[in-house]
Amino acid sequence: MTGKEKQTPLGWQGIFALLPADWKLGAVGGDQRTGYLRIDDERMPRLQVKWAPHRIDLVRKRDEYVKRLTVGRRKRPTGLEVDVEAKFLGGRAKPKKDLVTFAWRGPQCGYGLMWNCETCGRSLIAQVTWRPEERLHDVAREVLASLEDHAEGGWKTWALDGLAFLAPEKYELGKWRWLTGYLEFNLAQMKRTIKVARWGIVSRVLGGRTLSEWYKQENWRRRDVSFRVQEMEFKGHDGIAVWGEVSGIKPRLIALAERAVRRKPVIQFAGCAWHCPESNRLYLVETVDAGEGVALQGVVDSISCHAEAEA
Repeated sequence: MTGKEKQTPLGWQGIFALLPADWKLGAVGGDQRTGYLRIDDERMPRLQVKWAPHRIDLVRKRDEYVKRLTVGRRKRPTGLEVDVEAKFLGGRAKPKKDLVTFAWRGPQCGYGLMWNCETCGRSLIAQVTWRPEERLHDVAREVLASLEDHAEGGWKTWALDGLAFLAPEKYELGKWRWLTGYLEFNLAQMKRTIKVARWGIVSRVLGGRTLSEWYKQENWRRRDVSFRVQEMEFKGHDGIAVWGEVSGIKPRLIALAERAVRRKPVIQFAGCAWHCPESNRLYLVETVDAGEGVALQGVVDSISCHAEAEA
């Protein structure tokens, strides 16, 4: 990944990085406050990131980490040589971060960093590893240089397996699913929700149905919302718009809310779906929002479905 190789974004709980295209999510745990993720390729773990909601003593934590690298869990020498003065990433590359970096070599090589972020208050520990014969110094440097740990402008990036979108930063991850040919995120803030889903091999998903027929047949048993469907173009592709009301809210209460604020119901269901032939993907975005449509429009505008055809 030296400017010529393809990159793919990773966005998870405010963590963002640009990765080589063949690096995939291997493990993930925790939440927005405290968590861990590991990125692998077919050979070995490549990127590991841990974050916490508070500052850490960087020098003490680095020294503890170096001890584990050189001695190991069984208190036997690992054969690794650690350079605590390695400067593969300078402070100018990461303003508003109190930062330490280090590197090691031997049976395994790696770059590591730790920082306290002045903007979001989180601490972060990250490392990229490789085998000596691979000589991935430049790749590791680029990956760690791209690493960020908080939202920008009130919007947080979520990105996995080529699907990337922005969502308001206060929405938190609930359920998510990652299967062969299918990826789904469900985010929530109080009673507001965002669902983003992507299917592959669209012909199998639609089975000869139009988008409108597909959506109605897949959702006819829904009891959480009542909806209507209309054909509409999205992202330059054939698509559908869906909208309606959240079930369980009595019509009289909705009418009272409309009169009180002189606008549409406070809680409203809206969404859209479209088929991108260039990437052979089907996209769906649904929101239960405050009636303004800000979340829906922001998410849809941020999705670059064509990019998958080039990746």
